[in-house]
Amino acid sequence: MTRGRRQSQRRKKLIILRGLPGVGKTTRAKNLCDEYARLGLEAEIFSTDRYHESTNYTKGNFQRNHQRNREDVFKALNRGVDLIIVDNTNISLWEMWPYIHMGMRQGDYYITMMELPKNYISINKLYSRCRHKIPKRKFRSFEARWEDAYNIWHVLNDSYSINRWEQCEEEWNVQ
Repeated sequence: MTRGRRQSQRRKKLIILRGLPGVGKTTRAKNLCDEYARLGLEAEIFSTDRYHESTNYTKGNFQRNHQRNREDVFKALNRGVDLIIVDNTNISLWEMWPYIHMGMRQGDYYITMMELPKNYISINKLYSRCRHKIPKRKFRSFEARWEDAYNIWHVLNDSYSINRWEQCEEEWNVQ
């Protein structure tokens, strides 16, 4: 390194998208990936929906599908992917906690949460825009369970999330 100059070091990013189904999370994720691709950087989207679709949204598979998505993100972090996007609803703090925890432990990722939309969209409009087989009543449940997340520290320090995940023996959480 030359004296007086800082060597520019590219910081990798982990973006956690949040929002009800139909708000445009997947579209936003694809646009971000396209921006990175134009710069010649590697970007990947991780969505539990791909597993839900392969199991036809069978409720009994939801927990396993989310676990598989967490495993995929963990592997991408270890590979050093430049941009990792988690494209899930992430309604509750405990749903985001594992991803933020993984990114922090990796150490060289800038972690941010991106909440969509910035303005209110009615449940009826979201339902009509959603591509998945989600009953309208479920949208009301999602909306009722929504937890505000002020920043990544708010999520990481959430006592419910810590208690929920501290005994988890998934690969990403084993020391």
